[in-house]
Parts: sequence; C-alpha cells; structure tokens
Amino acid sequence: MAQNADQRVALFSKTCLPRLVERYHPTRVLLFGSRARGTALTRESDLDLLIVSDAFAGMPFLLRAGEVLWTLQAPFPVEVLCYTPEEYSRKKEELGIVRVATEEGLDLLPPVLTS
Repeated sequence: MAQNADQRVALFSKTCLPRLVERYHPTRVLLFGSRARGTALTRESDLDLLIVSDAFAGMPFLLRAGEVLWTLQAPFPVEVLCYTPEEYSRKKEELGIVRVATEEGLDLLPPVLTS
C-alpha cells in the first residue's frame, strides 16, 4: 500500500476498501487527485478513486459508480471511475483523467504475496 498520511485515506483503507475488495475483487484501486498529492484544500475534500475490476464487464458504465458507492457506504465524499481491465488498458494510453490517475495515483491495494 502506498504511504499517505491523510486521515481520510487511512479511514477509507480500513473501513471501505475491504468491502470494495470483497464485492468487486479489483485489480487496481488508485487514489488520485488532491488527496493523493497531499494538496487537499479542506478536510471535506473528496477522495478520487479509479477502480479496475472484471466485475464491471456487462454493467452499463453509468451504473457502475452508483453501485460501487452503495457498496462503500463511505461516511465522506468519494468520486469513483470504474473500468474493466480492457477499458483501463486502452484508456490509460489516451490523454485524459485515466492517464493522469495512472501517473499520479497511489495504489491502495496491498501487494500480493508470492511464495
């Protein structure tokens, strides 16, 4: 997990991230934006997340964020972008928010242990 001293990020990682992992089995959960950079202007600044999961296949793009936010039940504002691995692979090469999130993002998923 990336190091980040932000208390909101720590709370999200402890309380919401496990629900996200259990429900969607994401391959990436990237924190990006002001909280990732450590430049959030207020305590109320939202968390910006990019989530990559096979679970989004076949789900209309516009419904994904609502489903994820319902699962998270975060006690503070969260904005999510939800992509399948194929969509993410394509979008991260294009100019836009997915590329920025990939370049500046902090991976919130714990590293996978291999033996």
